[in-house]
Parts: sequence; structure tokens; C-alpha cells
Amino acid sequence: MIPKRLHFTWKTTALPRPMQAYYDAWRRLHPGWDVRLWTDDSMRTFVAEAYPDFLPVYDGYPKMIQRADAFRYLVLGRLGGIYADLDVEPRQPVDGLLNYEAFLGIEPLEHIFPDRHHQGVPFLLTNAFMGSVPEHRLWRDIVALLPELVRQETFYSTGPSMVTAAVLRMDREDRPTLLAPETWSPLRSNGLRTHRNDEAIALLEPVGTIAEERATLVSHKWMTTWVPWHKRANRFAGVLQLPTQAKWALRQARHRRLAQTTIPDPRQLYTDQNFKASRLRPTIEVAVLLGDRALRPELEEALAGLDYPREKLRLVCYGAPEGRAAADGAGYASVEFRDAPSSWNEMANLALASMNGGSEHLLLVDGSVRAIPRDALQTMLGAGRPVVAANALDAKGEPADDELFRYDKGAPFKVLYKDGALDGRVRRDPQFRTTLEAQKAFRVLPVDGVGESFVLVARQVAEAGVRFSDTPYKLHVGAEAFAIMARDKGFEACGLTNLRVIVER
Repeated sequence: MIPKRLHFTWKTTALPRPMQAYYDAWRRLHPGWDVRLWTDDSMRTFVAEAYPDFLPVYDGYPKMIQRADAFRYLVLGRLGGIYADLDVEPRQPVDGLLNYEAFLGIEPLEHIFPDRHHQGVPFLLTNAFMGSVPEHRLWRDIVALLPELVRQETFYSTGPSMVTAAVLRMDREDRPTLLAPETWSPLRSNGLRTHRNDEAIALLEPVGTIAEERATLVSHKWMTTWVPWHKRANRFAGVLQLPTQAKWALRQARHRRLAQTTIPDPRQLYTDQNFKASRLRPTIEVAVLLGDRALRPELEEALAGLDYPREKLRLVCYGAPEGRAAADGAGYASVEFRDAPSSWNEMANLALASMNGGSEHLLLVDGSVRAIPRDALQTMLGAGRPVVAANALDAKGEPADDELFRYDKGAPFKVLYKDGALDGRVRRDPQFRTTLEAQKAFRVLPVDGVGESFVLVARQVAEAGVRFSDTPYKLHVGAEAFAIMARDKGFEACGLTNLRVIVER
């Protein structure tokens, strides 16, 4: 059982009046419970004593909200109990929740904006109200994951998106019990009641066990004290946005063709963050796109080091044949060197059009790749999508492929318009895009551009005519357009954040 222990955090012991009222109500409704108010100072002391190895990470967070977030997972992991934000009002005793091994709340679906749909995970699990027994696996997993995410934006480094990803990384039977929005947050951030409780339950039932409790136990008031006041949701937001909405409606009316251009959302949910490497070993044609570059020894070694049956790999190099002797002796099912067309797109399209009849997948490898994980192929196959891209980084660990991306907020008319679409092609403004490296709490994410570095394509995609377009396809060209075209033809395209290939441009 979860111990009768309540955890709250604030800067000091002096609470703002509304929060003091909620804190007093918690104590009044839970006599005999161990109720703890942790301050900035006492939180750090706890981390230093209980998690000394984590202290450099804790101190290294640029924002206090990240330290406060991390503390929640650390204290629940060590002591167990229930954590609640101080703007969570108790409506009745929560003793019934003590029977679970762990629980988290589902945020109201009204909070799910287009970016979450475009990300493939159209829901959020809260870190504002949660509880567990001591040493629950979820917190161990999160504490192990946090150091990798220090440079991420708060939502993805320590906040609800990270928690959601961590839960989805677990096997379903190990996941915490989920509380319906009506149980813990009947009000939305604008103060109005949620009307999508049943929809949230239906959406999350495949993800985890939904608590049978339907009565409202607590009510989150969404004070969001860590967000600047002018960015917080309020009841007048709709009215204040009317002039802006009218401006954009007029622009859409003027530019109807652009308004009808849609960059498709993912064709499936991305709740399978716990996918396993495939045990199947289909035949793969490996197309190395060299152009006028030599086949570098580092790339030869990386390909030779793949943990995959050589008799299942057909090697085709487009460009300079200097490395032929080494390739011939590597045990591939076949080795072929072909003349390279003048552009990368032409090489890739030639590879797609001329796949060997016995190959089930085509792996496109740019000649700039220098290092590849040994398990890359079985990991990509395990992702279960017809188009899979690896995360391309330079030697310093920075994103190294500008055409490997996802539109951060989706790509509605406003984004395309601001990105220069009236000129017939987007300008590729990075402010509208996110990289795989920027959201690596998730293992697999949809992409809008597959990049030119390391992409696995199923035969059906090639046979359907999906290509790297030299002319704009929905305002995009080349590797930026490939995933968009694939989705339009019924094929999903994803990227693997933790499958990192090193490239040298």
C-alpha cells in the first residue's frame, strides 16, 4: 500500500493565501497522515542526502521549476506517498488511492492542442497529482532518464511530457493506475468544466488501467505559478484573440490554395514507446549514396560492424568505387557499384526504383555517415513503421541533418504562411521545427522530414511511388517532402531518438 504521507513543495513555508487554504484543507481531511511541506532549501538537502549522485544534475537545472519537478520523482521514489501541487484542492479524503501501487492523473483532453496530435501522443499524464509505494519502478526509470534530458525544454526535461513518455516506455502491466480527469481535475485550465471525461477514458484504456473511482476526489485549479502571468490561460483568452483570429481568417480567404494545403498528422498513435528490437531478419538492400565522395573507411567499418546476417544484406554503392575490394570481401549477399546521378535526390530515387526483387527493405545511407549502432537494423525494424529514420548527430552530439524534423506545432496555414509558403516553397525556418534530439524522452516520434542520413524504407513504399521530389510537393522538396508524401499514400514515417548515427558533413 501507498503510505499515508503527503508531499507539497513551495519556495518557503510562507504560502500564498489560496494555497494556504488548500494546504490546511489537506491536513484537516487527513488526520494522522505525515504531511510535509518541502521548501527550496529542504528539497536540496534531501537530494544531497538521499541522491548524492544526482545532486550535480539537480543543481545544474537552469530553472527552479525543473528542480521542483525532479524532486517530486525523487521523494516519491525514496519515501512513497502522494504528491500534490499546492493548487490542488482536496474535496474529500483520498484514502482509497492508497490501495494502488502507483497512480497518475490524466489531463483534460481540452488541454491537448494540435502539437500533441502532430506528435502522435494526443494526451498527457500529469505530474501535479500522483502517488506510489516507495521504490516504484516508474521513479527509478525517470531518475535514470533525467540526466539525459537536462538540455530539453521544461515540458520535456522534467514536466508532464517527460512523465507521459516514461510511462509509455514501460510494459503495460508495470504502468501506474490512471485517474480519469473527472476524478482529479474536473476543471480545465480556463476554469470551465471538462466535457471529455469519457473520451479520455476510452483513449487511455489501451495505455493502462483506469481507476474505477469516478467521484471527484480533488480539483486542480491550474494556477501555473511557474508560467509568466501573461501566458496563463484565462476566461477572456477567446475574446482577446478575436482580432488576431479575424486577421488570419482574412488571409486564409485571400490565399485559398495555400489554406487547402495540409501537412498530415501521423496515421497512428505513438503509444508504443516500449517497442522491442525485431527478431525477424528480412533481406535489406543497403544503398550507400556517395556521389563524388570516396567510401570512407569509417563508414565501411560501421557497415561491417552491423549485427545482422551478411547473407541478408545486399550492398549497392552509388558513386566512387574505391572501396570495392573491401566491400567484396565483407560477405554481403551481393555487392554492386553504380554510377551516381548528379544529385542526392536522384541517387535516392534511383535506389528506390531499382530495388532488388528479393529485398524487403531499402536502407538509404549517406556517404557522410561515420558511426552506426550495431543493432541499428533490428531496432529500426522493431519500430514497426514502413519508413524509419535514425537520429543524425555530429561528433559533438548536435543535430546534423536539417531535413530530419517535425513541425513543432503541426503545420497549419499560419505556420506555412509565416514560413514563406506564398513563394511556392517553405523557407525551412527552424522556429517552426523540432528535432528528434529535442524530445528524446520519447523513443519513437513521427517526422515530417526523414533527412538524408540513415533511412529504412519498406518495399511497399517504393512500389507506391513515394519519392524524394526535386520539385515542391506540398511546398517541400527532397527528404523534407518524403514523409509527407508517404503519409498521403498511406504509409507512416517515424524517427528514433535514441538510435544515433554520427555524420560528418
